[in-house]
Amino acid sequence: MNTKQPFDPKEIMDTIELPDKLDRLILESVEKGYESMQKKKKMKKVSLIKRAAVITGIIAAGCLISVPVKALVSSFVQERMEMTPKEELNEVESVLDTQTAESDSYSRALTAGERTRYGELFKAYNQGIFPEKELRQEKSANEAQSDTLYYIQENSTFVLPQRELTDEELLQIIDFEYKRDYVLQQRNTQEYEEQREKKQEEIAAAGGITEEEAVNLGREWLSKLYGLTGEGMELDHYADTDGETFTYQVNFSIRSTEYYYFSFDSRNGELLHSIKSIAADLDAKPASVAVLEEKKEALCRMAKDFLTNRLGKEADYKQVVYSYREKDGLLGMGNHVFFYFIREDGSAYEIKMNVVEETFSDFCKIADYQADKGTDGQSGNAGKRVCIDMPQSN
Repeated sequence: MNTKQPFDPKEIMDTIELPDKLDRLILESVEKGYESMQKKKKMKKVSLIKRAAVITGIIAAGCLISVPVKALVSSFVQERMEMTPKEELNEVESVLDTQTAESDSYSRALTAGERTRYGELFKAYNQGIFPEKELRQEKSANEAQSDTLYYIQENSTFVLPQRELTDEELLQIIDFEYKRDYVLQQRNTQEYEEQREKKQEEIAAAGGITEEEAVNLGREWLSKLYGLTGEGMELDHYADTDGETFTYQVNFSIRSTEYYYFSFDSRNGELLHSIKSIAADLDAKPASVAVLEEKKEALCRMAKDFLTNRLGKEADYKQVVYSYREKDGLLGMGNHVFFYFIREDGSAYEIKMNVVEETFSDFCKIADYQADKGTDGQSGNAGKRVCIDMPQSN
């Protein structure tokens, strides 16, 4: 495998603007699928959060996978993209423009071992470890390539051999996806930068924090809440609006494996939500509701501890409600439970915990709990939603 030496880093961003209520969208069921995952000539605006929810599910379920196109690449990857022959990038763009499929698909699901190695190799790729060869491409299915990894251009399908993929093959997939990303990013960089500059000016006029400060806050919270540095991860950040309020979104990811989303109030840098989306959670065997009932008090104490000691929120809530999805006596939503700490003014803090692993997952600040109803964003396919008052105790 090839390696590249570092040089002065440059940042690339595309034109995607993510919608409001990011915290709600990540919770949407992956079973709903994802509409219009791939940007073509018109550069359609799509939801990264919705896409990420599908990405984390497809490898487990063997369904569709999208092309993430909004991410900043490392200096190693940036250099590789800039050194790619123009003819090759033109061919990539030509294939994208002629495809009618709105999403990628895989001929089979990745195995657990392949998923693990994909995550590790994704970080290695961002640090300059590249494949020796290019991903093989065919215009249509080729039965003669039964033991060979290749990509079908006409229907955007990755054909995986019925054996464990090698590290080289996984790197070829990652490299191919990055090149498509790069082509799409270059298409509308100028338009995006104009929009970005306008938002930055409006935030600065209101006396808010800068985007660079928001990124630093994202790194701090990634470490504080999840114990990660962000090294080897894709970094995505942009200014957004939530009604009349500007927010900064700062996201870290290992494609198809791990996603961490942070939203900050641009006025003062307050953390509005943090979201963790892990592919492994979708593979987890559903635990029984009885397990939650046994652990709920301990989990609630952990949630309170995160709220006060990690997130720095005062324990001035008047009521605590816990919520989960249940189907045939088993927990849904990757074995997660929500705790809502409701305050006197009607606002609330939402803490999401993994029941089996007994670990923190998400945080969200809710302006009006009654209006929001503490909805978890899931469809009925995820099971019946149950909300119960938590007995108050010190």
